[in-house]
Amino acid sequence: MKEGIPSLEEGSPLLRMINWTFSRFTDAPPLKTVQLLERFFSDLEIEEFQRFKIPKRKSEWLASRLLVKQLVQKIIATDMLFPLKAITFHKESSGVPFVMVDGLGRVGWLSISHSHDGVLAAFTQDRKVHFGADLEFIESRSLDLFADYFTPSEIAWIASSQMDKKDFHANLVWSAKEAYLKAIEKGLQMDTRKIEIHPSGESSFSKGWNRIGFMVEGFNSQSWQILYSRHQGFVMTICLPENQSSHLVEIEALPDLDY
Repeated sequence: MKEGIPSLEEGSPLLRMINWTFSRFTDAPPLKTVQLLERFFSDLEIEEFQRFKIPKRKSEWLASRLLVKQLVQKIIATDMLFPLKAITFHKESSGVPFVMVDGLGRVGWLSISHSHDGVLAAFTQDRKVHFGADLEFIESRSLDLFADYFTPSEIAWIASSQMDKKDFHANLVWSAKEAYLKAIEKGLQMDTRKIEIHPSGESSFSKGWNRIGFMVEGFNSQSWQILYSRHQGFVMTICLPENQSSHLVEIEALPDLDY
């Protein structure tokens, strides 16, 4: 065990916590991008960044990677504070993201999502707890999306919703499907119409995290639960194991970086 890192026993409440944070970014990278990259990113990460040509994509990449680095640094920090450069973001061949820390190797379980100008990152120290997080900006969705990805029951629910709730319900359904597919590490390999989200009525406008029902054709969906919340014009969803008494903990006000 590396000095300064606590040994968390299996079942520890601290280990079970799913820590999440949200941030927004601008369409263009910050003016001091070179200094930021050199100070906080590895050579391989810098090479990845330089492959992007579109300013908004560069800005999105920077915002999401920095958010992950800061979140992981805050969660695993004890008497030893790991520099952000020592925390690196990676992806498996399947697209599943994960984090490496110099001297520790692969740590915890990570899920990240971005939409519009927002980024959601969620992390737990327990690698055994697999979950999926998704973020969607609440906006109008095309009818093509409904026909290609939603079930008749979901389409009927959205169509019958009050006008001021239609967009929220449509994005909630889509986000919940995405979160489940991330949790089971399938991405969009599965026909999303095999996942049917059940309406939750007026509770969709309550504060905090709410639970929404769902079923999956050919799969045991009872082993999973989906939670959702509205946040700054977005809908956030997290799909996690049903038998996992995890606690969702918001990590607010991550410090501004001085570079």
